[in-house]
Amino acid sequence: MQKKGFPEWGLLTSIDLFKCNPKTIRDKAKIQAYAEKLCNLLKFKRFGETEVVHFGSSKKVEGYSMVQFIESSLLSGHFANASNNAYIDIFSCGDYDSKKAINFTKKFFRAKSAVSNVLLRKMGASAGEADRIFEIPNSWVFESYGLEEGRTTGIKISKELAMEKSPFQRIAVFETPAFGRMMTIDGIVQFTEFDEFSYHEMMAHPAINVKPKVEKVLIIGGGDGGVAREVLKYGQVKRLDLCDIDKKVTELSKKFFPSFAAAFKDKRLHLFHMDGFKFLGKKENEYDLIIVDSTDPIGFAKSLFKKDFFKKAFGALKKDGILVSQMESVYYDRRFISKTLTQIRAFFPIVRYYYTLIPTYPSGTIGFAFASKKYCPLKDYNPKKPSKPLKYYNAGIHKACFALPEFAKNAFGRGV
Repeated sequence: MQKKGFPEWGLLTSIDLFKCNPKTIRDKAKIQAYAEKLCNLLKFKRFGETEVVHFGSSKKVEGYSMVQFIESSLLSGHFANASNNAYIDIFSCGDYDSKKAINFTKKFFRAKSAVSNVLLRKMGASAGEADRIFEIPNSWVFESYGLEEGRTTGIKISKELAMEKSPFQRIAVFETPAFGRMMTIDGIVQFTEFDEFSYHEMMAHPAINVKPKVEKVLIIGGGDGGVAREVLKYGQVKRLDLCDIDKKVTELSKKFFPSFAAAFKDKRLHLFHMDGFKFLGKKENEYDLIIVDSTDPIGFAKSLFKKDFFKKAFGALKKDGILVSQMESVYYDRRFISKTLTQIRAFFPIVRYYYTLIPTYPSGTIGFAFASKKYCPLKDYNPKKPSKPLKYYNAGIHKACFALPEFAKNAFGRGV
C-alpha cells in the first residue's frame, strides 16, 4: 500500500547535541566556520555573513546564538554554556541530505550524543488531516492522524536502511524491533513485515473468491509487489498488469522486501511506471478485476478517487468485472468513504465496504470498496484454493469482513 501526503514545502532538521566540546561552542569564529562549512556541504547559497551574538543575563542561560540566511531559508543555533549542549535547526525549501547534515554537525561540535528530528513541512492540509512527523532517526516514527483530536501512532525504529527522494515522494525503509522492516512514504507507514499480509491478502482474495473466472487483472499502485504476490497465487490468472507511478518504490521493495519482490519474477506480471488514470486511457472490456492499491486520496492520488476515474474503471472491466479500491479507515474517514461510495454507485450496481485489521495503521483498521457489475460478495462467494497458504484470509473472514458496525452502516447509506 502507498499513501501520499500534500506536496512538500521544505525539510526541517533539528539536532540536539549533548556534551559538546566546550571550546568550540564558546568560540564565535568556530561557530561561523560551522555555518559556512555546512552550507558548502549541503550546497546552500548563503546570503550575508553568519550572525553570532552572545545572550544570557546569568551563567544559567548564557551562550551564543547563531543565524545564517540561505537562499531557501535559514540555519539557526543556540549554544548553552552551562550544559555544553547545542541546539541546531536547518530549514530549506529545497531538498538536502539530512543524514549528512546530522553526522557533520555532531562531528564538528564533538558531541557525546545527539537526538535529531526530521520534519517534512507541507504546502497545505485537507480537513481532518494533521501534520505528520516524518522521521526521527534512530528513535521513533510518529504518524499523527487527526492531531487536533490528539490521535497519533508511534513505532520505534532501530536502524535506517534507506532514505530516497523520487520525483513524487520521499521513501524510507527502517528496521524496527517490534515489526521487522517497515516502509514509509512521506512519513506515513505503508507496511511492515509484521502485519502486511492482513492488508495485501484482503485486497486480492475476496474479489477472486467471488468471480468464477479471473484471468486478466490490473493493479494500480501497489509498486511494492505485495498485492501482486497474492493475485499470482491463483493459476487461473493468465496476465497481471501492475501500474505504479513511482519506480523507486519497486526498486526499494526488491532490495529490502524479498517476499514481495518474488512477484516481479513471475512471467505473468507486466510492470508499467506511469499515472494510473492515464494508463486506463480508453481501455474497454479488458480486465476481470481492477485493484486500486492507492496512496491517500490527497495530492496526485486524488484523481483515483474521483467520479471520472470510476467511470474509466467501469469501462475497462469486462461485463462481469469487479473493482476493489483502498478506502481508508471506518473510524476516521466516514465522510470521505460515504462520499466516494456514492460516486462509485453512479456506475456499479453492487457496491460494498469491507475492512481488515492491521495494527500498524491508524485506528488499527483499513477498508476497501468492493464494486461489481454482476456478483454479490456474499451470495456469490465461490471459494478457490491458492497455490500457497494464507495467513489472514479464510471463508469465515470473507463473510465477517462485510459485516459493518451500526455507525458505519448509518454513515455509508444503502447497500452496505
